[in-house]
Amino acid sequence: MKTHLYLTCFRTEALIASHLEPADFGTYMAVGTQKLTLGQLMFFEINPDLKSDYFDLARARNECVPHSNGHPKASLYISIYRAMEHVGLPDYGTLHLVTRDGRVLGIAPQGYSGANETPEVHLYQELCPVSPLIVSSLPPSAFCRFITDPQNAIHVPRIFFADLRVDRDRAGRLAGTLPYTHPKHIESCIQEIEAGKGKKTKTVDREHSMDLFYRLVRHGFYLGDQTGAKFYPFPTPDELDDQHHAWWRSASMG
Repeated sequence: MKTHLYLTCFRTEALIASHLEPADFGTYMAVGTQKLTLGQLMFFEINPDLKSDYFDLARARNECVPHSNGHPKASLYISIYRAMEHVGLPDYGTLHLVTRDGRVLGIAPQGYSGANETPEVHLYQELCPVSPLIVSSLPPSAFCRFITDPQNAIHVPRIFFADLRVDRDRAGRLAGTLPYTHPKHIESCIQEIEAGKGKKTKTVDREHSMDLFYRLVRHGFYLGDQTGAKFYPFPTPDELDDQHHAWWRSASMG
């Protein structure tokens, strides 16, 4: 059986070996095990030929074998700590978004140069290895470089995050259709960054509620560090309705 490598990047950061194909792995992790109390998750496909001095990949390949009854090995944990930083950016493949009832949507990566970025205030949900909700004047490519810059007192080796919708009226109020828990606080943080007093980022919430999260994604997801970035574009509303209707319906229910 073919052995896949997956890196979970939401709530639990782990490198896992599995015989399951991505869709089956996502369903198994969401609803096929009692270990995950909240089913929604995200994971990357990782280059199965990954080379590493940090992970014990030889053990994983030796122990990821079918069960005695011939059933595939669903999961063999290789690492549950600081996994993301030890997988090189080129080894990250498709990102899979899984709903609570185990429906899986795969998004292929694109290189990201930031060539079409425009000056505006952004709302970022950091997902791995940290998870605050952040308002920033920095566009995604610059935010990647800033948050992973070792010269900064607070930084991480690599960051995975989503940019979220900030639809506002002329008075600066967030659209009532956006299911944010504390919209007035977000509006206040945005106004502080817009005041332009030199502050590039502001933490909105250290542990933001992820209920209805997929409904809030704007352009997509970003994975980056000092060497570059990858972009995972979120489908447009028409694409979600026409091509991924069952997944979108499930995602919209929380």
